[in-house]
Amino acid sequence: MKCIVELSEAEKKTLQQLSLKHRYQDFRLRGQGLLLLGDGQLVRDVAEQLDVSMKSVYNWSHWWREKGLCGLLVGHKGGRPRSLSEAMITTAVEVASAESLELREIAQQIETVHGPLPYELETLGEALKREGFSYKRGRYSLKKSRTPRSSP
Repeated sequence: MKCIVELSEAEKKTLQQLSLKHRYQDFRLRGQGLLLLGDGQLVRDVAEQLDVSMKSVYNWSHWWREKGLCGLLVGHKGGRPRSLSEAMITTAVEVASAESLELREIAQQIETVHGPLPYELETLGEALKREGFSYKRGRYSLKKSRTPRSSP
């Protein structure tokens, strides 16, 4: 089945920018695919070049014909959902603002309010960084060697 996409110069320029500079790879692939289809390549060749299924390429061309650029940009979910709920982040911010605590202590206070935590401490640290907090890891003091060095 032939899949023909006709592109104006402005559309080509827009798709080139999309294929080079969009932040999500799936949108960059869609732009590249439509550019290749606009150059007259077959769906099978485009799918092989971009390492996607032929159905994906057909979907891209259908979305382009139906809604244009907006049709291409629909569908990105943004990756994996966050492991911290907004309520947990709010509690963490409140606890961190109230007093100076270690990350482990903040996590313990969140556990008392929200139950067991489905993440690691680094996740909580990243969430607090996004909220404008910064933490330094506790450092161990350097222990001096108990055996005296012999001087030459």
